[in-house]
Formats: sequence, structure tokens, C-alpha cells
Amino acid sequence: MVGDTTESVRFGCAACCAEDVVVAQAHHQSPTGVRLESMLRDDSHFIVSVQRCGLCSQAFVSVFTEYVDWVSSRDAQYRTVLPITDAEVDDLMAGRLSLHRVGALGHNRRHLQSDCPSGADEPSVYWDSGVFGVHEGH
Repeated sequence: MVGDTTESVRFGCAACCAEDVVVAQAHHQSPTGVRLESMLRDDSHFIVSVQRCGLCSQAFVSVFTEYVDWVSSRDAQYRTVLPITDAEVDDLMAGRLSLHRVGALGHNRRHLQSDCPSGADEPSVYWDSGVFGVHEGH
């Protein structure tokens, strides 16, 4: 099922995939909302994990990347939270789906995006769709 991203697949519940991005983000940040299931990569500037909604058990892959700002010490931080199928979780855990190919799963699939470029006062949080890059920070 690697790469199966048909538009007919419905992901999540009214909390974890809420139309209102503020509601969805609050659920994802809540200790009882979306919980860590497995850490795939845990480096200081690149973190990839599988998470699950506490209400509906929807799986997500979360990709966090940070780029150090050596000049003003306001590091750029980016997070993408993409709903994935249980088969895709299995493929990730077994190594059949590489971390750098995770972004291709975004094709025709909505994902929660948080962008905080260097110098920004607050992150911009929004729903996005389409393929996205997965890059290690530095």
C-alpha cells in the first residue's frame, strides 16, 4: 500500500482533522489528543514520529525540521503532520517506506502545516495538500 493516496480515503475525526485549523492544532498539541506511538528519528534538528489520535485512532506521521539561525538565534522551524493509513505505518516501521519518501504521500492528501521561518514572531499554521519535501535540518 506504499504510496496509495486516493482521494476517496477519509482520514480522521472532527477533532484531529477538523476543518478549522485552530481546532485541529489544539487537538494535536493536547496531551490527551494525539499521542506519540513510535519515534522513527530523533535528532536535534530532525524529528520524525508516528502519532495516533486518542479519539479515533487515526495515524499520523509528524515531520519536524529546524534550521539554526547562527546570526540572530531565531531558528526556523517547520512541522508537517500527515494522516497515514495503518498499512503505511507498517511500511514505515518495517523500512519499506523511507523517511525521505514520506512527502510523496501528501499527493491528494491534506496535511497540517506549521511554518515558522527565522525571524517570525509566531508560526503560520494551515492546512495544505500535495507532495512536500522531507529534509534534515542543521
